[in-house]
Amino acid sequence: MSTIQNLPFTDVDEFLFQLQMWWHELGGDGQKWVIKYLGALTDIMNVKPRDDLITSLVTFWDPVHNVFHFSDFKLTPTLEEIAGYSDFDRDLRNQNLIFLKAPSVHRFFSLLNISNQIRKSNVVKGCCSFNFLYSTFGKPDGFEIHEKGLTNKQNKDTWQIHRRFAFMVVFLGIMVFPNKERTIDIRIARVVQVLTTEERHTLSPIILSDIYRALTLCKSGAKFFEGCNI
Repeated sequence: MSTIQNLPFTDVDEFLFQLQMWWHELGGDGQKWVIKYLGALTDIMNVKPRDDLITSLVTFWDPVHNVFHFSDFKLTPTLEEIAGYSDFDRDLRNQNLIFLKAPSVHRFFSLLNISNQIRKSNVVKGCCSFNFLYSTFGKPDGFEIHEKGLTNKQNKDTWQIHRRFAFMVVFLGIMVFPNKERTIDIRIARVVQVLTTEERHTLSPIILSDIYRALTLCKSGAKFFEGCNI
């Protein structure tokens, strides 16, 4: 994804309340299911960034070597640290990379259990709007509103399960890999599919590379928390 099309963190705030409400609506079982695959990443919803601290740290960032270069020592975030902070499996040597592959629009709808009869116009330039997915799966009455546009055999219990997958897609698209248009890259659905159906796959390398790109952009003068898409 482009490292130019990024979204300031302050613009994400308008979605944060809705995302937190969706999280609450998942209930205990749904939250445990999401945490099983995303680890402690969900805690990002409760974190307030320190702009002043980042402003100071960025001045020490060396974009050539991907390290913080202080007077007599160097530091850099590592895969092990990302795995540890996120509460992912730390045995990274036995984890596989997730290779990004853009699904077709039909495949994207299929992954989210949305009928292919839904207008393709809901996906523009490989991205889907937050409001479309939130209206379908985030709102408590999403099942009643979009019942005929879903592929869950009009079963609300099945919809409750599907909305967990949708939450992961939206959470990653808004909080972890945001873009300037405030939309969800459909490739994230493929990432979530791999995480939830295939063993020994980790998000840590994607997150670390995103951190490196974000720091380098900030070093060059970009606004903080603009995001760097996968």
